[in-house]
Amino acid sequence: MTTIPRVHRAVPPLPHPIRLGLTQAALEMKIFMRAKDMVFFTLGLPLMFLLVFGLVFAGELEGSDVGVGQWFTPGIIAASVLSAGIVNLATSMAIERHDGTLRRLALTPLPTSSYLIGKITMTFATAVGMTVVLLGVGVALFDVTLPSEGARWLTFGWVFGLGVVAASVMGIAMSSIPRSAKSASAVFNLPFLGLMFISGVFIESNSIPEWLRTVAGVFPLRWLASGMRAVFLPAEFERVVEPGGSYELGIGAAVLAAWVVVGFLVALVTFRWGRERRR
Repeated sequence: MTTIPRVHRAVPPLPHPIRLGLTQAALEMKIFMRAKDMVFFTLGLPLMFLLVFGLVFAGELEGSDVGVGQWFTPGIIAASVLSAGIVNLATSMAIERHDGTLRRLALTPLPTSSYLIGKITMTFATAVGMTVVLLGVGVALFDVTLPSEGARWLTFGWVFGLGVVAASVMGIAMSSIPRSAKSASAVFNLPFLGLMFISGVFIESNSIPEWLRTVAGVFPLRWLASGMRAVFLPAEFERVVEPGGSYELGIGAAVLAAWVVVGFLVALVTFRWGRERRR
């Protein structure tokens, strides 16, 4: 009896995790863009805030020649950056965990790092899209003036980048909180809306009670908002609207960096892919 030799075929190696992560990000964006209702609410909520506050309080700020739109736009951009991570990303990952998507992905050879790179890249793209829309509407409807100094754009770059990273790792860490996919949106949106009102997004920080300012100062949104105001508002405004008369960019950078570290450490503990894969 002739034995047919068994042919062993070499399994080709997987692409680099970063390349896989970018591929995963493209897939995530395609899925996101096909969900029209999600796109509408993701872009529509911050845009609605800008339109409502810009139209209701139309004109210039009292005692200055700065338009209301110039004041509201930086804070709403800051809220949008944080929302892209701790609301959109956390909600989508919570849904994937509860509907079995994460369990099915765990059965594939996709590395954890590539999956998370895809999520963070999608968060960055979402934040960029919301920022472009808000600036476009602000310039077109509310005479928002874009900064002309390179130093201000440099500040915008590091505040925006650090904010996206902090929001992303926080979103990953918080995605395990909801007990069901249906409750995910409510779990994240309600406290985030409250945080917007005490972090100086809509109200001057000096008008907020000191104890609430202290609470807000623990979280990144307050520092994202003041960082964005440092980019888009005249320099003399910091002495009027900011506590202590300064944007305190150094403290803001330290708080955002601390949240990056805390979010990353918590994400290592709460992300359950490893358990799924071992099963």
